[in-house]
Parts: sequence; C-alpha cells; structure tokens
Amino acid sequence: MDKKRMIPLLSTLVLSAALVANKTYAEEVTPVMPEEPIASATTEQVATEESQVTESSNQTSEIETEMTSSDSEESSQEVADTTEPVSESPEMMTTSLDETAQEEMMATTATSEPTQDVTILHTNDMHGNMEEGRGVLGMAKLAAVVEEYREQGPTLLLDGGDALQGMPITNSTQGEEMVALMNQIGYDAMTVGNHEFDFGLDQLKRFKELLTFPIISANIYVDGVRLMQPYTIVDKDETVAGDEFVVIALTTPEATTKTHPRNIPGVTFTEPIAEVEKVIAEVEARAQAEGKEYKNYVVLSHLGIDQTTLEQWQGGKLAEAFSQSKLLEGKRLIVVDGHSHTLATANYGDNVVYGQTGNYLNNIGKITISPDKMTATSLSYNDLKDTVPHVAVADKVAQVKADFEKLNSEVIVANNPVELDADRMNVRVRETNIGNLITDAMLEYGQTGFSNKTNLAVMNGGGIRKTLEKDKPITKGGVIAVLPFGNFISQIEMTGQEIEAMFIKSLGSVLQTNAETKESVLDENGQPLLEPNGGFLHVSGALVYYDTTQDAVKRILAISIYNPETDEYEPLEMTKRYYLATNDFLAAGGDGYTMLGGSREEGPSLDTVFADYLSTYADVIDWSAYEAINPNERLVSISTADFMALLEEAEEVETVEVETNKDQAPVSEQVPDVKVEQEKATTSAPVVTEQPTTSSQMTASSTSPVANSSMAPKSMVVTKVASPVAKPSQEHQTDKMLPMTASPSSLISVVTGFGLMLFGLLGVRTKKED
Repeated sequence: MDKKRMIPLLSTLVLSAALVANKTYAEEVTPVMPEEPIASATTEQVATEESQVTESSNQTSEIETEMTSSDSEESSQEVADTTEPVSESPEMMTTSLDETAQEEMMATTATSEPTQDVTILHTNDMHGNMEEGRGVLGMAKLAAVVEEYREQGPTLLLDGGDALQGMPITNSTQGEEMVALMNQIGYDAMTVGNHEFDFGLDQLKRFKELLTFPIISANIYVDGVRLMQPYTIVDKDETVAGDEFVVIALTTPEATTKTHPRNIPGVTFTEPIAEVEKVIAEVEARAQAEGKEYKNYVVLSHLGIDQTTLEQWQGGKLAEAFSQSKLLEGKRLIVVDGHSHTLATANYGDNVVYGQTGNYLNNIGKITISPDKMTATSLSYNDLKDTVPHVAVADKVAQVKADFEKLNSEVIVANNPVELDADRMNVRVRETNIGNLITDAMLEYGQTGFSNKTNLAVMNGGGIRKTLEKDKPITKGGVIAVLPFGNFISQIEMTGQEIEAMFIKSLGSVLQTNAETKESVLDENGQPLLEPNGGFLHVSGALVYYDTTQDAVKRILAISIYNPETDEYEPLEMTKRYYLATNDFLAAGGDGYTMLGGSREEGPSLDTVFADYLSTYADVIDWSAYEAINPNERLVSISTADFMALLEEAEEVETVEVETNKDQAPVSEQVPDVKVEQEKATTSAPVVTEQPTTSSQMTASSTSPVANSSMAPKSMVVTKVASPVAKPSQEHQTDKMLPMTASPSSLISVVTGFGLMLFGLLGVRTKKED
C-alpha cells in the first residue's frame, strides 16, 4: 500500500491511544385611558439597566457632562459647586423632620408674591446606598444637608427613581428600609425607576402605601389604567402666591427590557413627551376653572441622556422640546432626571433647566430658582464629606445594618480550605482563583437558569472586592462582601467576533513599569504584567492564550469556548453564536464593553448565585483546583515564541512515537470504531497562526497542544484546568466519563494525529491529480 495512504491509519492509532488515556470523571453535575402604548411588558427581551454604569454621552443639546464613568467598583465623583450661596431668609417652612412650624404657617392666607430663592435638592439612582462609604454620602449626611437648606429657605427634595433597589443591605428587605429612610428625611416626591419594579408589581404597589410622600408617574399603565397618580403640586409656603410647583413624573419605556418581564405583567409605558403635554393641558384647564395660575412645572423623570436610548425617550430631548413649547409660554420648567447615571446640568433657552446627579449618592443635585433666573449645579461628596451626619437618620441606618449583619451571619462553608485572593493588584491584572470560582458558579447557574445553556461566563475584576481567608468559615455576609454591588446575573447572546473583541478589550491595558527602572514588571512566566484595570475579565468556559509583548489588538493567540452539549472546548468561530453569562453591569456596556449589548435574560443577584453554588457544591468541589492564587490555566500568559515552540516540540515527539510503533498491527485492527474515536478527538484545540494578529485571522492549519491541559513551557507554572461546571474531588467521582482534562502526552497525540491525517489526505489527493 502507498505510504501516504498509511499515514491516516497510523494517525488513528495515535488518536485511539490518546483518547483511551484521556478519561476523567465528573458529577452531573385614577382611571385614565392611555395613549397608544409604545412599549409592552410582553416582550421577551430582558435586561438590567446599567445600575452601576455612569456613561457620559455626547449630547446634541447644551448638556455639559461633568463626570463620565462610574463602574461597579468605585463611584467617587467630584464636582465643584459653582453656585453662589443661597441668600439668607426669614422664618421658613420645615419638613417631616420638624412638622410643627409647617402646621402653623398653613393657617395663613396667601397674600404675597415670591421674592426669595427656592432651592430644589434632588437625587437619582441611589440604588439603596444608605450607608456612607467611599465616595458615597449616605442617607445620614443627605438628611443633614437637606435640613440645613430647609433652615435657610424654601426647599423641595425630589428623587428621580431607582432609589429602592441595589445594595444587598437594601435588597434584604425588598427596599422597605430605604422607604423608611426616605420618609424620615421627608422627600416631597419621587418617580418610578425601572428598578422600582425589581421586587415585583405587588411590592411596587406596597411602596405606594408605605411612602408618606407621593410616588408618581404619568406614563405607566396596567391593563389600560394609570398605575400611579401622574402629578402632585408642592406648595412650600401657602402665604405666598405663585410659588407652587406642579411636579409631573415619567418612567423610561426602556423598563420593558430593563427589569424582568415577570415583574411587569400587563404593564405598558406610553410616550413621555406626549404624556407630559397631556397632563399639562389637564392641569392648566383645571387651574383656569379654579381661577389659579401655575408658573412652575417640574418634570421628575427617569429617562436619562444615554445615546443608546431612543432620542424621543431622552430627558435632554424632552427639556429641549418643552423649551420651544407654547404650552409653557410664560412659565418655567425644571427637568430633574435620572436613569443614565450621568452627572449633568444644562439650560435650554431662558425657561428650562436640566439636572441629573450621577448615581449612588455621590452627589446631591441643586437647582436654585430665583425671580429672574434658574441655576443648576451639584454638591459633590468632596464638597460635603465634612458634614456632620443627621443623628436620628444615622441611628436608623446603624439599626438596619445591625439587622442585616445578623441575618447574614449564616455559615455557607464551614471551613474554607484555600485562600481565595481578591487583592486589587491581582484581580484587575490576571487570572485568580477567586475569579475562577465566581465564574464557575455563574457558568453552573447558566446551565439551567436561562432559556439556553451558557457557553462561558465572565466577571470584571473591579467587582470582586474581598479575600476569603483560608481555614475560616465562609458566611453569607462574607459572600456579599466579595460581591457587594447588588449586581444580577444576566445572559446575552454573542457572536464569536464579539467575544474576540471582548477579550481584546480585557487584555488591552498598557503594561506595568517599574517606577525607578522604567522596565516592565514581569509575571512568574517572564511576561509583562498589565496595568490594573477594573474591566479585566475573569472567565469560566473559555481558554484564552495571549502574549502581552504584542500590540494590544494582536495579543490574543488562541481562544477556545466550552460547548455544554458535548462537554468539550472548541475553537472559537467568528460567525457562530454563543451564550455568555455575566453581571448586569457588564451586560449594559459597563467598563466600556459596548459589544455586550442586545437582548438578554436576567437571573438572581450575583451574591445569591455564588452563595447557592458554594452551599450546594462545597462537599464536591475539587478545592485543589483553586489552590494556586494565579493559576494561569484559563487566561494563559505565554510568549508567541514559546507558544510556537510547543507546536514544534509536539510534532517532533510524535514523529518519534510513530517510528517506534511502526511495526505494530494496522490501526484498523487496534481500534474497532475509528469514526467514534475521531469524533471524540475534536476537543479543546485552539486555533493559532504563525504570525499572530487577531484571532479572527487564525487558520486551522495547526493546533495548540496546551488547550485544556497542563502542557506548557518549563518557565510556566500551570496546573490542570478546572472543569467549568461543578467538579467533584476524587472521592466523589462517578462513572460519568467527561473528557475535559487531558494529560500532556495524550493531547500531543491528538494534535500530531490530526496533523498526520491531514498530511496523508493531502498526499492521496496529490497522487490522484498526478
């Protein structure tokens, strides 16, 4: 027989031996007819609003964005207050913190025109940040600031939505303790944000009962009936005519995809601008009939100015539209906005002003209404950090915290056998064991928690905040300390090309240099380390090989993705569609991952996913897979030269092995089912190219022997890759055969076998052509 025809048969022998040696085991593991609805809760798209994204947009209006990016790790936003101090005034109205003076003043008849400034203080997107923290004012300092302004003059306090959900301390009571604090401070009104729906429609209705001030929205309808009252009228001094504020509220129609559909059954959201026009017309008609005149309107909106939001749903566009509207001719409009987490102020003409405060109580918005002008600015954390907290509110926060800590003292893992390191200079730079464990939990949830099985999971290093120490119990509170931002797990569908772009961004940071020598700081493999970046991604269900000496867009040498149907890794295909599990922060484009858009499903909070995983699998997890703090198994830092040398070395080794076994019986006699063995051999081999540029340019001409194995240059310290789903230790193994982890020799055989097959087939074709 022709020698070239023998090569495919010889290769089958190699593959058979490799696969036989490659077995490992794992466990199975007020009724009003609405406008035509423009968004419906019946949509199947699910998303979570970028609850921890501050993304400043280039607006076509005059909005000047002062603070632009806030991630799930830090939100310290600093903006100087350029407004002149509010003028001192005589005896003023107080709030629910002191209601006696208010009752006395309401007995007086309105006789005078407003001659002094009115201050509107406003918040938005607090997301349950009741405690003071890094860059976060907290509710006690907010209360103190509000009280100070109320002592100086008439002051309104408004909230632009997304106040009652977010932080674990708030979520633990489904927002009710945050409601109590807002009542205590004495807000005048708040609108409904999309995340006010997160605990369900019944809980939102309960908020309406618990709040001692109006929660309003004009454009939310349930089965054709308004869910909330559309507006409220705030009159801070009934002795003064013309100082009333008509506050009309709006909710973003994006709520249909920015909370879970189960939270909004039968809910529709109408067009914001049209709904405001409708309410203004109603208010003006009623005022005329009663012989009144309202000169000040407030649109309290949760719309935002994000450029990804439809233009007609943006708060800035609403402000611009009403600056030209005849409905408000001779009147003034203040737009207090939220939703996009942007710190921004703007004036539109001489009768409309816009303000948004960013998020998380990093700032307090301040709008000063003078007889001849309106000025919008903000008070930053730095401006207010020396403020003495309000005692009663501080006591309430302390009590809530104590209750929360007691609730979260529950032990999840009796004894943590390994140190799970969350050091900032680690989790933002390279693969870590804690990042692996968290993403393993996410990938495991993704096998049954969504409509489609998840291929891979990613978590930003900036969202991992606390080390779990060795030989100590892991408590529920400890898990929350690791993942403190109240993020939710989300699943999105992506193409291979988008996944490649995601990893290019993750690994695209500049390199660390020694401050004294100016030389690169190297990892234990002799490769330059990346600068710390909160957007550095930890992974499960992906194997990524990269060379940091290359240009940022050329660093990736190979990518393989987990296939949950076959329990195997496969080379990334640019046009194939994959399912990615991540947190809602990244899913909404946080940390600049704009490729993570599109429709998505939402699951429970990340801390819940992680805690459930640990409590369920603590006894079967192979903790030895997490012993190395920097495993270098999934995100493999390797030089291009070493990577290519591996391929050459594998070819040489297999050539010797084939020569040694050339006198053995034909492969067809040794392997009864060649087809089955060949199908099993198509596992985990990432695709590489001789001159790496981007992974989209990789060809199938050669495969890497290091995929899913411990094979690596001698300079590298690599242990076995942990299974991307819950994997038992040896004493918990079952008979389920799962070729997920391979020995170096068997993988060398797989790679070389395929090479021999291709070479032989090419020879046959060449001979036929001859």
